[in-house]
Amino acid sequence: MDIRRRDTELISEHGGTIQSLFFYKMEELRNDTQGGYLEFIDEFTLAEGGSLEPHSHDSDEFYYILDGQGTMTVDGESDLLGPGELVRIRPNLIHSISADQGSDIRAIAFAVSYMPEDKVGYTAHPTDGREPHFVSTHYWD
Repeated sequence: MDIRRRDTELISEHGGTIQSLFFYKMEELRNDTQGGYLEFIDEFTLAEGGSLEPHSHDSDEFYYILDGQGTMTVDGESDLLGPGELVRIRPNLIHSISADQGSDIRAIAFAVSYMPEDKVGYTAHPTDGREPHFVSTHYWD
């Protein structure tokens, strides 16, 4: 699992007017995301005790934790995430997050997608024995 923490070096930019913390260096993800498009940017809250259903999609997805702690599972590997941490979820890996540490989780999520325009969504991987199935995310259509 690719987790980046806020303990990296600050870089002075724009004539010293700002101090930046790069979770990924400039151009570091160019080859990995070539041919993709910015699918979304959102802020979400996962209520204490809640879990996001395991799912996968043809996107590089990133979660940046603002508040709270929880367990992130990517491709069968689990780790605790907290404020100031960024996790990268590579395309088509089954992943979920659980607010299982006594608080809500508030995070920013964004994704670089490789999905064709006519099939935007994700594959749900239910834990109750049902078969995996596609879920469209054309919420505004």
